Amino acid sequence: MRVTRFLMALALVVAAGAGAMIAQDKGGKGGGGKGGGKGKGPNLPPMVKMTIAGFADGGKIPAANTCAAGQGVPSPAISWTAGPAGTMSYALILHDPDPVIAGSATNDVLHWAIFDIPGDATSLPAGVPNQADLPSGAKQPNNIAGQPGYFGPCPPAGHGDHHYTFEIYALSAKLGLPASTSRPDLMNAMNGKVLSKGVYIGMFGQQ
Repeated sequence: MRVTRFLMALALVVAAGAGAMIAQDKGGKGGGGKGGGKGKGPNLPPMVKMTIAGFADGGKIPAANTCAAGQGVPSPAISWTAGPAGTMSYALILHDPDPVIAGSATNDVLHWAIFDIPGDATSLPAGVPNQADLPSGAKQPNNIAGQPGYFGPCPPAGHGDHHYTFEIYALSAKLGLPASTSRPDLMNAMNGKVLSKGVYIGMFGQQ
């Protein structure tokens, strides 16, 4: 009699355990529920992949695109993969995050900014003209030298290599700002419009 009661109790425990496993499986295959699935994160679009002529990502920037070749050097040719659906424009920013300006932890050197690049574009040619308004409708704010367009890398001698950071943003709208826009205002205008981005770093220093 005791054996029978024991077997009945064991059967109830097994049945309860199986029921819990089935319910858990239906709820999300491992505890994810409706939002968890198999533990995957948000469905983010792929990053924009950049390619810059003359150097690999993380490599040395050719002297021809730096102040080692003098003033007014040309920008390098840049290409990128198309942004996600809904991309209406691109913005590109080249900055040097290594200097500390006026004791700030956030200020760095802006070498180039160009925005309202058409949304169907996937490249910029070498030697983009250093003018505020381009025929494509793109705009170029002033760089660290107070001039529109590309300002080649030019760190102080003896400071080692700096990390010149190219960032491209795929945006859901054209910004419609004037070329006189400051970098902070440009960044603020992009808030809520960034669909994807890409980053590419070039190194350069002077002895």
